[in-house]
Amino acid sequence: MNKIIIALASVLLALTAAAQQPAQPAAEIPATLLIQNVTLIDGTGANPRGHATLLVRDGKIAEILSADTAPVADLAVNGTGLFAIPGLIDAHVHLSPAPLDRRTSELRRTLDGGVTTVYDLAGDTRETGDLARAVLAGDLEGPSIYYAALMSGPAFFTDPRVIESSVGFRPGEAPWAQAITGETDLVKAVAAARGTGATALKLYAALDAVTVKRIAEEARRQGLQLVAHACVFPAKPSDMVAAGVDMLAHAPYLVWEGMPPSTDFTRRAVGDFAHVATDSPEIVRLLESMRDHDVALNPTLYIFAAQQSGNEVSRARVQWGNGVTRRAAALGVRIVAGTDNMIDLQRDPLPLLHRELETLVSGAGLTPMQALVSATRNAAHAIGVEQERGTIEAGKVADIVLLEANPAEDIRNTSKIRMVIKQGRLVFDSKLRPRQ
Repeated sequence: MNKIIIALASVLLALTAAAQQPAQPAAEIPATLLIQNVTLIDGTGANPRGHATLLVRDGKIAEILSADTAPVADLAVNGTGLFAIPGLIDAHVHLSPAPLDRRTSELRRTLDGGVTTVYDLAGDTRETGDLARAVLAGDLEGPSIYYAALMSGPAFFTDPRVIESSVGFRPGEAPWAQAITGETDLVKAVAAARGTGATALKLYAALDAVTVKRIAEEARRQGLQLVAHACVFPAKPSDMVAAGVDMLAHAPYLVWEGMPPSTDFTRRAVGDFAHVATDSPEIVRLLESMRDHDVALNPTLYIFAAQQSGNEVSRARVQWGNGVTRRAAALGVRIVAGTDNMIDLQRDPLPLLHRELETLVSGAGLTPMQALVSATRNAAHAIGVEQERGTIEAGKVADIVLLEANPAEDIRNTSKIRMVIKQGRLVFDSKLRPRQ
């Protein structure tokens, strides 16, 4: 069985290597695009720059010029009165399992809503990989998709979600959803995960600190990013930081750093929020260690607020998650925006990332600019694509959103979308195709 998995991994890796590079059919991209006289908010956290002109060539940002410079271009956009920001990145979504027609519609809406890149953190990578390749081939309109394969202890693989995502394999044996023990050959296991096209591993539950460290070492050796739930039981948040993960997900789970060790991962969202303060020595040490080791925090605040049931624990969880995110940002931890859901048309016609950004400001006290950076530069860094995406700079992929109002003054202005440009191609114009 291992030989079959490794052979499959090698074939899939070869097939998907090109799919991780930004591409679009050349015929659909104007050779040159000029966006004239915009206010530029480049995603680095720098102050807005007025009267800028962006020259895009072959899908990439070629130059940032002054407004009085107007080189000849195949397509010119008048940006007067508009604000240019990098395409937004949702660094925590789940694309599968779901009916294909629903998912393709949601991806299109997500792109129209200014989200040009998403990071899928566990699911059936057969489905996710097909969607990623369809977007890259130009057969499907949607954000660029990067995705992770999952690893957990055997106890997790009775979860109905992972069973549904592993059809055709016994639970824990799918290359993208593997049960890991002390006897697992991690060279083969990580190679199999990598062969699915995943650029990252996600650690979910039922793993001890020693196993987490072994997985992290092999993931680094094979060039994969590493993401984890903030507590995977019995491994605590500090164990993941010590192992060298790139990002911890779900701010309320950090509370377990100040609690006795537990193996009951099913209670991960039911921490002792009343007695573990966000300024307790244990939590402050953890956050300082995250900062020092460049471990990002992916808070997913909106989903906790939206699912708040009204009971005491639920209310305390929301308050604690907001508070620890505020403290993390103040201490210099890299905050990365993600929704855990991408889009929910029953709540909002726009991608939920806009609601997450609002919650980071209204709940966690981030400035609008800090929130914007969390969904641009910081997110690209956590995914491992900061050389291509996340900021508006010469040489980067031309993923650009033009807004009708300044998001650095009011983060709610990210929803006032005039145009979306993905890889140098205009994919949404609210004047030509109003949002439905």
